[in-house]
Amino acid sequence: MRREEKSDLISALQSSLKSANGIFIIENHGLTVREMETLRNELRPLVSLFKVVKNRLMKLALKDTNFEPVSDLMKHPTAVAVAKDGLAVTKVLAKFAEAHQNLTIVGGKMDAELLDVNGIVQLSKLPSLLEVRGTIARILIEPASRLARVSAEYGKKQN
Repeated sequence: MRREEKSDLISALQSSLKSANGIFIIENHGLTVREMETLRNELRPLVSLFKVVKNRLMKLALKDTNFEPVSDLMKHPTAVAVAKDGLAVTKVLAKFAEAHQNLTIVGGKMDAELLDVNGIVQLSKLPSLLEVRGTIARILIEPASRLARVSAEYGKKQN
């Protein structure tokens, strides 16, 4: 790769990091191309970037960003997922790693916290924002729907 291509790649990586709310590092040793493509397709709507990248170039892109501590996790050939929805990415990665033993989740960073494998797995078990909103809506609507049912039953008894 020529010097200009490297600098273009680093600037593209840095621009994707600006809009990210999480970054996750995985090692993909032993995955087939088909398995890697399956993972890429599952992550596509949730990430701004999923790429197998040279560690040295990624470390240069991470320099002077909130995600700089992640560069310490990059020791072997890695793939990087730059997340738009970090919680959803943890769910996909944990599920895929459970089904494919050759995928190793190294760690990542969401918000202010550096995550190890256990942290990512624990986050993957949390409900998504959409599920939490549904639960809250159900809690708020339930008293009104119970009142409506009781009123309807009371009206049927009067007739």
